[in-house]
Amino acid sequence: MSKHFTAIKGFPLLAVLAVAVLIANVAFAQAPAGTGTPAAGTPAPTEATPATTPPPTPPTKPIVVNWKLHKLNGNVNVTINPDGSSDFSGGFKDKKPGDDWDITIAVKSTTGAIIVFHYEGDAANGIQFSKTGSSAFLKDDFSSFASKHTWSGVYRFHLNAAGRKKHYEEVEARRKKLHEEAEEAIKKHDEKLLKQKEAEEKAEAQAEAKWEENYEQQHPSSAPPSGGGGGGGSSIGSTISSAVNTVGGVIGDIGSFF
Repeated sequence: MSKHFTAIKGFPLLAVLAVAVLIANVAFAQAPAGTGTPAAGTPAPTEATPATTPPPTPPTKPIVVNWKLHKLNGNVNVTINPDGSSDFSGGFKDKKPGDDWDITIAVKSTTGAIIVFHYEGDAANGIQFSKTGSSAFLKDDFSSFASKHTWSGVYRFHLNAAGRKKHYEEVEARRKKLHEEAEEAIKKHDEKLLKQKEAEEKAEAQAEAKWEENYEQQHPSSAPPSGGGGGGGSSIGSTISSAVNTVGGVIGDIGSFF
């Protein structure tokens, strides 16, 4: 599906600040130690490239970025043409049910302008995507990218609605099992077993509370409702900020594909 390129040179200050706040608010959670509950938003590999500056591109030839993914079976490519058109495509064969894949590639020119290519999609059956666009801004500034450009890419996974639904179902199943075992201990007047099950229930509740806290940190704009599996949730700010920071850019210099 085609998406149109938007340059943010001279973009309204409030809009730029809003993007800055989005990126600044993203935090990355660690898995709670010693529990069976995973950290929210980190169910699969993360990968990032260093800032890379290839040789100059002839002014009549397209700029091509090829990223061979090391932690997934796939690759991602960016092609920027002298006429201002571009294509962002690629993917991987690995299947990640319950996960969304979020990827950004940032390309910086000699003037400091940065083009951001971004894609996000359901990784249940792997990913294969292609996004095309066209921009007068990119056409006018093509020579500044062709003479010298630096690029960096980053991708991450996060739980989507299906993944969160599965998580809550698993949590509820563990709670039910522990509750039934505790009731059985009461019937048998087994105080030792009852205390054990009460301790396990407490540990489970603490682990789930930590999971909720981690999820809210990872997705501050859309924390999941307690016991539910709906809602959106995206780490878009995180991948954009990482890629842009790596090439040495600031928000006001971004031109974006979304």
